[in-house]
Amino acid sequence: MAKPHASLYTRFKRWFRRPSNSAGNVYYARLTTPQGLFYKIGFTTKASLVDRMAYGGHGDEKLIDKVFFFTQLEDAWDVEQTLLDHLSKHRAFGKYSNNPSQPLGGRGQSELFASDILGLDAALYAPQEVTTLEACEYDSNQAADGCLGIFIGIVLAPFTLGFSLFFIFGGLMEFIAATKKRTVAEKKEIVRRPRPKHPEQIQVLIDSLSELNIPASAQEKTEA
Repeated sequence: MAKPHASLYTRFKRWFRRPSNSAGNVYYARLTTPQGLFYKIGFTTKASLVDRMAYGGHGDEKLIDKVFFFTQLEDAWDVEQTLLDHLSKHRAFGKYSNNPSQPLGGRGQSELFASDILGLDAALYAPQEVTTLEACEYDSNQAADGCLGIFIGIVLAPFTLGFSLFFIFGGLMEFIAATKKRTVAEKKEIVRRPRPKHPEQIQVLIDSLSELNIPASAQEKTEA
């Protein structure tokens, strides 16, 4: 599979970490953990993601919620590294994270993302109808006249109670009438959440991975 061109420095660093056999499976999955929803990019030589997550006996396979791709490639490790290098600043816990209070501590925690970083979780991007409330404008001049009437009534109260009550009552009616003109209307519109954007070469790589077949065994979610 063609990969985006890596810099000489990046290729030099990878050379020291590359496994003796880079063939295997590269995957992207959604995990449901006690700390929330996460997305994971990874590489494994195991036959399925369930087998990979079950390794070590920590019960991590129970976190698998959905597998978006599990693709066998001769250069799977390099493809995984290309994706992780490009998305490094978006990691949920940092490149060298090993926090035991967070998911997969010491078992792939640095490969976790707090959002659908590859844009493959289709349910997130389905059109949704959103209802908003809009307040119509009311007659500010009428409201101001009402407030003025109330003020005059209060000022005249010490001198002529009946006359002041007339102003207060009249001003109050003016203010209430103006306020009642302020109605609330519903506005409905269709909105779509934007998918993450990537450079063309990275997007082509993501598309090619997601278009390949996913083994049925890798898609199964292990029941708790």
